[in-house]
Order: sequence, then structure tokens, then C-alpha cells
Amino acid sequence: MRKLQLFTDTLPKPLFRRLVRAVRAVGTEGMEGMHTYSTTFWFPRGSKPKNIVEECVGKFCTLVRPGPRCIGMEWWLGRLHYGQSLRFHTDRDRSLRKQTGHVVHPLWSSIFYLNRFPSSPTIVFDQVRAPDGKSWVPPEPKLGRTFHAIPNHYAVFRGDLRHGVVANPAKRKPSHVSGKTEKAPNLRLTLVVNFWDRRPMPPNCRDYDGTIYDALQSG
Repeated sequence: MRKLQLFTDTLPKPLFRRLVRAVRAVGTEGMEGMHTYSTTFWFPRGSKPKNIVEECVGKFCTLVRPGPRCIGMEWWLGRLHYGQSLRFHTDRDRSLRKQTGHVVHPLWSSIFYLNRFPSSPTIVFDQVRAPDGKSWVPPEPKLGRTFHAIPNHYAVFRGDLRHGVVANPAKRKPSHVSGKTEKAPNLRLTLVVNFWDRRPMPPNCRDYDGTIYDALQSG
């Protein structure tokens, strides 16, 4: 699995703390259903950041070195409740798939972990979608890698690989998410970034203008 990489101590601590505070301030905004995973934003490579997330995404681009084909990054806030899994899938242009049936994957997918959530690791398999769009190649995974939700860890993998979040509620519940005054109680918090050689289509992918997740602007 050479197409996977893990960075530890990814961001400088002051920048990391600013990012965590901003995402916690967002709380559960826009989490109805699975909208948190279908509301994404476009950040052109080399452009000026509009918020704390895009400031960090620029740092990630320097680490990943996605190559000259990459023209920009698609980002969104990954938030899951305690005990909630995320089905296995491959990242793709969701609007293009819905409108035309055509599947296009990013160059690279990546997940940045904001808090410790030992009950819900990410698992990445050595599988890609078959041409029929329904089955997997190989049919059963031969290799896989587990990425644990550890603060300031950053997992990067090829954009067409199958992955998901497997929740194990039997494991210890994180103590830091039990407070009743927490704006984002019991949430597994991540920042997800895809590196693209083309811009994903609207309405899923949009420019960030502050109309939602306003707290990111003050981060």
C-alpha cells in the first residue's frame, strides 16, 4: 500500500488549536442527514485563504505535493456522532455522478483528525470501483490500513481507493466530548481534503462565502 501516507504533528500547535476552536464553534451546523459530507468547498491552488480551514489546506498542499496536474482542493468538515459509521466508498465528483452517471475520482484523498476518537478509525482498502460502477476490484480486499483518529494526524491516500469509518461503540467513549455545554458534543471531528485536476461540479461543491460555517472566518 505505497499509495498511502500518514503525517504526524502536521500543523504547528498554534495553528492547530485555532482550527480546532473554529470547527468546534461550528458545532452541529449543517449536519442534518449526511449534509456535512455533501456540502463541500473549492479552494483554487495558490489562492488567498478566506478562512482558517483554507489556511490549513494550503499547508497540506505543501506536504502532499500533489503534482502539476492539481489545480485546487475540495474541502469539507467531516463530523460523525459517537457510534456512527461512514459506509465504505470512493471519493468522487458527487454532482457529476448524480447528473450524468459518470464517475471521476480526485487525484488524492486526505483526512485530517481534529480530536481523539478511539472508537471510530478510518480503514482504507486496496480496492477500486470496477467499470460496472457496482463491484470492486479485487472483489475482496487483500490489503488495508487503519488510520486512528488522533489529533493533528493527517492521512493521505490515492483518490480512487475504497475507504470508510468503522465505529465500535464497545470501546471507551472519549471523555472530552461528554460535557453538556460543548457545542459539538460526542462528535468525531475531521477536515477532509481532496486534491483535483478539475473542479467538482455544483451544487455539491461551491465557493466559500461565509453564509454557512461563519465561525471559520473568525478562526
